[in-house]
Amino acid sequence: EIQKIKIGITQIMEHPALDKARESFIEKLKTDGIDAEIIYKNSQGDFSVANTIAQSFMDEKVDLIYAISTPSAQAAKQVTSDVPIVFSAVTDPVQSELEAENITGASDKAPIKTQLELFNKLDNNIKKIGIVYSTSESNSQIQVKQAKEIANELGLEIVDVGVNNINDLPQGIDAMLGKSDAVYMITDNLVANSLQLLTSKTNKAKKILIASYVIDNPESAKSVLLSSGVSYTQFGEKAAEMAEKILKDKVSPSSIPVYYTDESVSYVSMDVAKELGLDENNEVIKNAEKIQ
Repeated sequence: EIQKIKIGITQIMEHPALDKARESFIEKLKTDGIDAEIIYKNSQGDFSVANTIAQSFMDEKVDLIYAISTPSAQAAKQVTSDVPIVFSAVTDPVQSELEAENITGASDKAPIKTQLELFNKLDNNIKKIGIVYSTSESNSQIQVKQAKEIANELGLEIVDVGVNNINDLPQGIDAMLGKSDAVYMITDNLVANSLQLLTSKTNKAKKILIASYVIDNPESAKSVLLSSGVSYTQFGEKAAEMAEKILKDKVSPSSIPVYYTDESVSYVSMDVAKELGLDENNEVIKNAEKIQ
């Protein structure tokens, strides 16, 4: 009897971007005729639970782990050097120490420079750009550091406000809005999980917000002025292709290069653009796909 392939999926929390990375992975495997038993577990934002989940996959003898987010991938790496791990939604695999023989995946590293340049194309009075982020996510700290270096080159200033947990977020957002002219939303799980809170406060303050990744969920996208960058649906599909090579063609993860993309798509919410009084003939708005 042929044993069914077992894939353990570990995800740090549920929010539309990470859910897309999971759903499109499963969908792609099905489309390609891979009949796998999927064991899906979610840590609900708790890093210690991510470790427990990774360990439980060892007990269940999974053939491959699909780790969605940096902390989930780091937890998986700690428990095995044999079982293949494919990650997605990891900003910087090198700095997050996710290089190993049994690991590969899709990075969601954003084209930060291109995105920061959009602010002045929308409003050349913008000088200070606010970022609110979770202090416990290494991927967020990496992005803030990169954004500061790039902003400096562009003659802009990053005002960063770190929060420890979800309860500190409303206050953190208010503090950031008070000190900045516009808002840049990096790929941070805590913030993505509170997208509506961030967009409602920012739109109310009549400030431009640019998200550094594509908000694939049409309902959520309506509240975001501009979401630009990479699509999590695409990451899930790429990760599935890697998983297939590893499971079917017996390719070693270390010989599959990590996937980075420069492809950038932009979506603009016309409702928010009107609310902020932006000119719809502005080149950034004109070149983006419209969400009505």
